[in-house]
Amino acid sequence: MTAIYLTQPGSILQAKRQVFELWHHQQLQRRVLAKMTSHIVLFHGCEITGEATALAFSHALPVLFLDAEGRYLGRLHLDSDAPYLTQQLQRAGDPEFMQNTAERIVSATLHNRRALLLSLNSCVCPTVEIALEAIELFLDEIPAASLPQLRSHLATVNQIYYPALREWLWLNTLESAMSVDNLWHLGQALLEQVGQGFLLEIGLDANLGGLHLSDGENLPLVRDLTLDWTVILVDRLALEFVLSHTNFTHNGNGNGNGNGHHQPLHQFIAAWEQQLTLFYHSG
Repeated sequence: MTAIYLTQPGSILQAKRQVFELWHHQQLQRRVLAKMTSHIVLFHGCEITGEATALAFSHALPVLFLDAEGRYLGRLHLDSDAPYLTQQLQRAGDPEFMQNTAERIVSATLHNRRALLLSLNSCVCPTVEIALEAIELFLDEIPAASLPQLRSHLATVNQIYYPALREWLWLNTLESAMSVDNLWHLGQALLEQVGQGFLLEIGLDANLGGLHLSDGENLPLVRDLTLDWTVILVDRLALEFVLSHTNFTHNGNGNGNGNGHHQPLHQFIAAWEQQLTLFYHSG
């Protein structure tokens, strides 16, 4: 399966019959069969025609819209048959099931975050130590925490964990937080895009989560199921990418056409796709 990324301003995704066509400056860049497409991502300044939108909709392909920095703007609303909706609603009405599921998600996420923080070296970083202490504290409190408390614990850790990673990165590279923040936002959006595709494929309603609540834009079940993988597939990848690119500056978007100004974005997407391929194979 192929993911289609439109990253350079002026790119247009068109469709003829059952084939997507990517055009840039009136030149055809590539053609991809709709049935061989996994999802579509468009950055600011790129367009998708009505025909291409209809084709994506007919194949239930997730279409994601991002700004120039890789931050979420919106997505194509897809109607899922959700054949297991009745079972999902039954589960949602089972407090014990929802509580146990949330506990497992939070526990796995905190353990993964602790492992990442413990793997950092090269310098002493006070914020990392504070984050580790907070994670240990909340891990001990999980068995007695209610669902609202679990959400609160996770929100508190978020306020410490990411600043700790930013400070560690600054102390090791003198790189601004903006660089890695953009990559975290982009990686998270791409991970949720993949998660939405899986749920559509197996017929689950992405809006029925337990730990996460809907804010009108996010997909709660997708966030529930991908949260613990965020550390491995997003946080670590972004850190490693910045560390491996000297004087890295995230300049917006690019399509890998050799234009140096756009290369960082294209290289990160390539790293993401390679990582995802390895993950699938190892799974």
